[in-house]
Amino acid sequence: MTKPPATPPSWPIRSGYREDLFRGAAELYSRYRPAYPQPLFDDLLNQAGDGGVLVDLACGTGEIAIPLHTRFAHVYAVDLEPDMIEVGRAKAERAAATNIIWSTGKAEDLTVDEPAQLVTIGNAYHRLDRPLIAERARQWLAPGGCLAILGSSTPWSGTEPWQTVAVDVVARWSGEPGRPASAVPATAESHAPARRTHEDVVREAGFVDVAEHQFSTPHTWTADQFLGFLWSTSYTAPIRANSSLVESFEQDLRARLHECEPSGQLRETIAHYYILGRTPNVR
Repeated sequence: MTKPPATPPSWPIRSGYREDLFRGAAELYSRYRPAYPQPLFDDLLNQAGDGGVLVDLACGTGEIAIPLHTRFAHVYAVDLEPDMIEVGRAKAERAAATNIIWSTGKAEDLTVDEPAQLVTIGNAYHRLDRPLIAERARQWLAPGGCLAILGSSTPWSGTEPWQTVAVDVVARWSGEPGRPASAVPATAESHAPARRTHEDVVREAGFVDVAEHQFSTPHTWTADQFLGFLWSTSYTAPIRANSSLVESFEQDLRARLHECEPSGQLRETIAHYYILGRTPNVR
């Protein structure tokens, strides 16, 4: 049986993502996003190596940079949202992760002055200029270094009945059914086919041995935890932006979830994954 890719063949890449997309969501992001499983990190480092420089792009609140900081001499972590960087710095201080250099800005604008062993991007490659980032990663990486795109499945790709209910409720309240609320309104250009997978883009940039590695992990949410997760996503951005909707949305979602799953235990299997590409050993 062929293992399905974690990213669909027609991944809906759109330009024009708002710069304030996750404003006000950093604490929720840090608290409620399911962590990448340790076996994924172990396998990634076994493939990519460690001990040098790690560059973590669109780093959020440090979901990659902090767990991996002990395996690298220096870590560069950059994110567009100042709130994410502030929460990440605080988490790093509590973890005594003093070798992480945090910066606020676009991943595409980052300057890296020393050869990197590993460049990572977690749950964000679809929001970046993919070809440009792949090209920059090639420039930053030492020969044989790796680019790793990490991600996790979401309720929008799930098949559990409660996930279908949740997606329907969010679509109704966000006013944008059928697509995430993270992008600006569609234009003629954004309707052009976007058929290149992340793997395609990485290969086109000159990386070799490109492959996806999946780590499926059972996960159970309570309604409170799942709401915290939803508030940390781009899908609820229009609801977050209108405080008059928040309470009614939560009441509606809780009621619908309880009808679907009276036990209050929202079970799923999260498909965590990383896509790895290696620079050629000789340039």
